[in-house]
Amino acid sequence: MGRSKGDVESGYNVSHGSNNNNNNNNNRDQLYPTMIENPQLRWAFIRKVYILISMQLLLTVAVAAAVVFYRPIPNFFVRTTAGLIAYIAIIISTFLRT
Repeated sequence: MGRSKGDVESGYNVSHGSNNNNNNNNNRDQLYPTMIENPQLRWAFIRKVYILISMQLLLTVAVAAAVVFYRPIPNFFVRTTAGLIAYIAIIISTFLRT
């Protein structure tokens, strides 16, 4: 796929001023004039990031659903000493990671 003017994904400004095709105007219309990477590589990276974020969100929903709908899990954290220690360890570990 080649670069075409008016294509934001390829790094060109959509609203360019004139239709003059000289080299100076071409550099001015680019959104990232110093970008030497292939735009397809950049979009592949963005897709991977969105996939990772989506997977993390799905895992979070699955864990939350298990805790909410499977009664022995919240009962473990509320009614046992080991559950209280595990709960405190989970809370503290989230602060230590940052």
